[in-house]
Amino acid sequence: MWVREGRESFGAVFVIRRTLGNAVVRNRLKRRLRHILRDLGAPASGSVVFLAQPSAVRQSFALLRQQVQQLLKDHDEAVAGRPVSAHPD
Repeated sequence: MWVREGRESFGAVFVIRRTLGNAVVRNRLKRRLRHILRDLGAPASGSVVFLAQPSAVRQSFALLRQQVQQLLKDHDEAVAGRPVSAHPD
């Protein structure tokens, strides 16, 4: 996840490489990620870029949601200037 500070509104970009699957698989993953982000509530400001790993295609919705929630927590910590905890892949 990449974070850009200093933005008045929140923006998110999902990078899903072609190697992860065909268009149906990639679009399904993007829809799932957008739905999760909407449900969790986006931060007030900043920009994030999510780079999907190959394992994201096979993960359950609950696990994907948990990981996005942790990434948003890390985003909030980065914006606040606190050190971000390391997460194993």
